[in-house]
Amino acid sequence: MTPRKRLLLVGWDSADWKIIRPLMARDQLQGVSHLTQRGVSGDLATLEPQLSPMLWTSIATGKMAYHHGVPGFTEVDSATGRVVPVSAATRKCKTVWEILGERGLKSHVVGWFATQGERHPHGCIVSNLYPHIGAVKPDQDPSGWPRPAPGTYWPENLAPHLDEQRLAPFEMDADQILRLLVPDLHLVDQVRDKHVWHLAEKLAEAYSVHGAATWLMENRPDWDFMAVYFRAIDEICHEFMPFHPPRMDGVPEADFALYQQVVNGAYRLHDLMLLRLMQLAGPDTAIVLVSDHGFHSDHLRPRHTPNVPAGITVWHRRQGVFAAAGPGFVEGTALHGAGLLDVTPTVLHYFGLPIGADMEGRVLAEAFSGRRAVEKIPSWEQTIPRNAAGAHASLSAEDSAALLDHFVALGYIEKPSDDAGEAARETRRENKWNLARAMFHTGRLEDALPLMEDCFYEFPERHDYGQLLAQIQLRLELLTEADETVAVVLESLPSGELPRLIKARIELQKGNHAAALAQLEAARAQGSDNPETLFMLARAYFNNRRWSDAESMAKQALERDPTHAYSHLILARCALRQDRPESAVESALTSIGYNYGESRAHFILGVACSRLGRWKDAEAALLNHLRFDPRNLSALRYLFIAYRGMGELDKASACEAIRVSRIKKPDTLSAAGRADRLRAGIAERAAERAAARARRRPQTGVAAPPVESDGSEKEFVLVSGLPRSGTSLMMQMLAAGGLVPMTDGKRVADTDNPEGYYEWEPVKSLREHPEAIEQAEGKVIKIVAPLLSSLPQRHRYRIIYMRRPLEQVAASQLRMLEHNRQKTAAEADDLVRIQQAHQDKLLAELRSNPRCTILELSFPELIANPESAVESLVAFLGVERLPERGRMAVAVRPDLFRNRG
Repeated sequence: MTPRKRLLLVGWDSADWKIIRPLMARDQLQGVSHLTQRGVSGDLATLEPQLSPMLWTSIATGKMAYHHGVPGFTEVDSATGRVVPVSAATRKCKTVWEILGERGLKSHVVGWFATQGERHPHGCIVSNLYPHIGAVKPDQDPSGWPRPAPGTYWPENLAPHLDEQRLAPFEMDADQILRLLVPDLHLVDQVRDKHVWHLAEKLAEAYSVHGAATWLMENRPDWDFMAVYFRAIDEICHEFMPFHPPRMDGVPEADFALYQQVVNGAYRLHDLMLLRLMQLAGPDTAIVLVSDHGFHSDHLRPRHTPNVPAGITVWHRRQGVFAAAGPGFVEGTALHGAGLLDVTPTVLHYFGLPIGADMEGRVLAEAFSGRRAVEKIPSWEQTIPRNAAGAHASLSAEDSAALLDHFVALGYIEKPSDDAGEAARETRRENKWNLARAMFHTGRLEDALPLMEDCFYEFPERHDYGQLLAQIQLRLELLTEADETVAVVLESLPSGELPRLIKARIELQKGNHAAALAQLEAARAQGSDNPETLFMLARAYFNNRRWSDAESMAKQALERDPTHAYSHLILARCALRQDRPESAVESALTSIGYNYGESRAHFILGVACSRLGRWKDAEAALLNHLRFDPRNLSALRYLFIAYRGMGELDKASACEAIRVSRIKKPDTLSAAGRADRLRAGIAERAAERAAARARRRPQTGVAAPPVESDGSEKEFVLVSGLPRSGTSLMMQMLAAGGLVPMTDGKRVADTDNPEGYYEWEPVKSLREHPEAIEQAEGKVIKIVAPLLSSLPQRHRYRIIYMRRPLEQVAASQLRMLEHNRQKTAAEADDLVRIQQAHQDKLLAELRSNPRCTILELSFPELIANPESAVESLVAFLGVERLPERGRMAVAVRPDLFRNRG
């Protein structure tokens, strides 16, 4: 009798061999060591964008995000219009456990993304919301901790058992668990330093997942496949990796001493949990460990985290982890060229099932001890209809809000707007951005173009939108459009490296070599040690046919990061251009090993093998390339040559027939014709966007500007400063001097501001509606300091910045909160420290911004000598703006200068 096959799939978010291997060398990860010594292991190339819900759903389906339908962390509920976390109903295709269920195999799934509300008839589901701790506090009564949301369990009768397995952070055993990660726990001032509490939260989530998984293994042992996902390594690394040895610049010695063991300790705890799962699974079960990407832990740790949604992904490394051992897998073998999309095909092959031809990964056949042919069917989507959303249990508004707050706190999404319509638009825009990045990553440029146009033209201040749009336009040979996009990006990011490199590539394609080199050198001067910058320089040199310079720059990038797949690809392309096919094969294989999904590496490998007469290898590489880019006629031509070289003339003829038929197709255009067609689509979409903006422009009682402005820059006068620093008084003075204030009168005068606030509500939404500021042309606008970053960068600003001793500012802010019967957890000292850091950074940016001219005025000095301040204002703004300047000093009322400290 054939023994029953069982497989346990364990997911560790962000796990990285760079951390694992040193720990294994010290014999501190026995579980992972067992898998690598008794099985097969290697890198697992990630996908873009590196967002967990998209990646883990790709792992579970073998398909890209634009096919499986999970676009990020959140989506807009079509029934209610609310922003909600993604769920099982979001998925548009089958997971591996659904496919196994069709063949009567039972699966347990714990903690996996996009499983909330799922009903799986062949096993048990414990959704990704199960370990979510919600808003709990260190001193909270455990009896008040809410139960999991409806839809967390399937079958629902798991609730009485698994509710007991959930662990809250206030239940963590500090002596036995936390001290393993923070040995000097007693030295931490946990009132001010929240790192330990955050660590307890993340460990509680991990132990909750582990508790549910072990309970199912012990009490529901009749399973064939089990998938368990742990997120804590990613969350812990995002908070504690700056403290990981070696100490990063700017990390205080005291904090480094306290927290330097946290990351390694988190891996060791996860390894202990892995050992327990392996023990419960038994020796006859195959174990597979994967991570969706790695995490920078050495000199490549970023110095700055971009201030954009999901900017924290800059910490992620492209190579994740794959390790497999047990019945059916080879022992002690290194694996190369594996990617996230390969996991589901490999699991199906392990169970003797065919893979879907529409799956975008491959079977890792080299990982198996007994080689057998890979079977395929057209698609698993066409076998039995999936019960995707009948299974969906909606979250309550409270549960949705709690989980969204959790994602905001982690840095993966921005806090949704309080306006439901705005929140929905923001979410749809971010999801378009995510899908466009996935399409760009796989060469679906024409599909990505309209998505990025929508994102960028709705929010041109987002330089990351503009940079991707420019790259898409450039690769589609829309050079004029790319030039215009980069110009906008450089307005908001004048010192940016990437936009300069894109600009250089545009100039190269135009034949303007001198202009291109100027951009390249400017970019190099700004960040010559950045592997990404060095790679971009190498690619630009390659495009300029400077093979030696391109090779030199790529090698410099690889000195910084030996795993940089695209730099290896540049070396392969340079070697091929210089008639060194052996070197091209070696570099292309290395590139594929680090990023299997990069189609060009397969193409270069196929061409190099053809030149060497290695026809079978050429065939395999070119077929892999065509799976990613089926429209590449050059690949079909080289495949024809390979078949002819092997003597397989029937295949050669068929291949050539396909190539010729595509050439003759009326929609197969020249580059110029394709660009014209794309421009027609761009123009049509621009008209649609203009109409949409007109429909949703906020009505403020002030005449709205034309739908399409002429694009010329304007200059605006602003009054800014921290809240309670004298901005309202300055508005009063300017109004007395004859400058018209932009105000809607919604916030009325009160005891804190007896003369009024002079506020205009639309400034709070400039990030979403930058065009609204044009309604204030010729007037003066009050914008508190935290909102200055939302200003559209295409205009110029004269900013009167009010400064006041921060002790006075904090005291005034706290007094206002008392008057409004509101509370804050912050102490006065904390407010001073936080606002000082914010103000210092902001003023440094404003002083260096060529689009801003700034006048800094002291509020106490203004009160003491208003005439001197008026002279400064007239000199700054000009006499014509202040025709009634003689009245300005009279507006100052010293009796209202309170909270002097």
